[in-house]
Amino acid sequence: MSKIYVLIWFDVEDFITPQSDDALKGIIDILDSNKIKGTFKLVGEKVRVLKERKRKDIIKALKRHDIGYHTDLHSIHPTVAEYLKDLNWEDGIKEFEHRERLGFEELVNTFNVTPSCYGQPGASWAPQVYPVLKKWGIPVYLDEAEHIGLNEKPFWYCGILNILRLRQNTTRYDLNSGYEGVEVGKNKFDSIVKRLLDEGGGVISIWYHPCEFATYEFWDTVNFSRGKNPERAKWTIPRTKSYQKMEKDLKFLSNYIAHIASHSDVQTVTAKEIHSIYSDRSKDKIFSIKDITYLAREVDSFIRYCKVDNIILSPAEIFYLVTSLLANIDGNKVSKVTKKGFNLPVMIYGPTKRVKSELSLCNQQDFLSACRWTIEFIDRNNRIPDSIKINDKNISPIDFFATANSLISSTEILPDTIEIKRGNPILEDQVKEEGVWNWTIFPEGFSAPNLIELARLQTWTLKPACSNC
Repeated sequence: MSKIYVLIWFDVEDFITPQSDDALKGIIDILDSNKIKGTFKLVGEKVRVLKERKRKDIIKALKRHDIGYHTDLHSIHPTVAEYLKDLNWEDGIKEFEHRERLGFEELVNTFNVTPSCYGQPGASWAPQVYPVLKKWGIPVYLDEAEHIGLNEKPFWYCGILNILRLRQNTTRYDLNSGYEGVEVGKNKFDSIVKRLLDEGGGVISIWYHPCEFATYEFWDTVNFSRGKNPERAKWTIPRTKSYQKMEKDLKFLSNYIAHIASHSDVQTVTAKEIHSIYSDRSKDKIFSIKDITYLAREVDSFIRYCKVDNIILSPAEIFYLVTSLLANIDGNKVSKVTKKGFNLPVMIYGPTKRVKSELSLCNQQDFLSACRWTIEFIDRNNRIPDSIKINDKNISPIDFFATANSLISSTEILPDTIEIKRGNPILEDQVKEEGVWNWTIFPEGFSAPNLIELARLQTWTLKPACSNC
């Protein structure tokens, strides 16, 4: 039976405008009246300000819902992508954890939970964030951005479930169009539900900011746009709506939410719940020689994901299994190995640098020795090496993978001399570069090619998420 899961989430970020607190409380009341749990992605500074304003009522009400993390300071410069843009993989991981731990701990201590999800401020996305989320126990990346996605559906990337770049499966009604906007929004929601039912199910992502119901302009646009960073004493409160106007807009939201809640074909879920629904069972399976041979044959020279026994594996996971099989060959027969079955480590990240292959041929024993070294490296470092050396010559993991797949899938007896094949990292096309840094908060002309390159390298971890596999 097809299932449609609806995530309703809110970026709670405006720590400047007091009226946004009341809008937040009004939203929580709407969800409570419809018996829906929303996901509230909170900025650390917003939580601190709620405490300063003695809004215990809001903090208590939020505890009935799902809590996500939305950075510590959101739009105060430097934002996430700004302070990570020139850092390598390892240094970027350390920097994100250093800068964002304070906000993360504020949420943990205030709500006594580990946040269920994280989402970047605006378009300030960066790949080095993911290992920190993994370390902190945040299982879901929930947002809408163009940097990376997969078929406009949930996907796994760097070991985190992503509800990101859903595009046509992301919807909301236009707040500025009154009743007509709500009706258009409801019809659009219904059409998405119908299409997804025809497709066999899926996820719909709906999002708002509480401040949108309290102000006519965003709090950060009037203070931090184009790299501006005024002192706190000079922060400007954006143009606010009257309480009558805010209440009217909240009634429109209530109408919209009630329509969703009454829909018989959908199930509203939180970020915490969607992670359970789209669980990854790849670490639970023991893979046979037959399984690995199938994967090698299916993937061939393409660095892509593949399914076996209803379990989807990322390129990094297939790389590990194929290399493990070759590392455990007893003699030169593919079918004769020292292990009966193979399992996956908890996490395998992609390489952190791009290296070109310097070798076209090598002998069998040198290649198998390189397989053993590679598995030891992954087991120690939880990532694919940047390059693999044979006789002081580098082979890129892309070409090493294509070669290993060819050996396993095309022959039973390994040849004495092995030709290095060229691999094709086709999943790198899922990382978008043009137009992804157009957030008004960024300094004029902001770009981050280093982040795009690191993101492409980590597509080794990319694979679809599904609710029945």
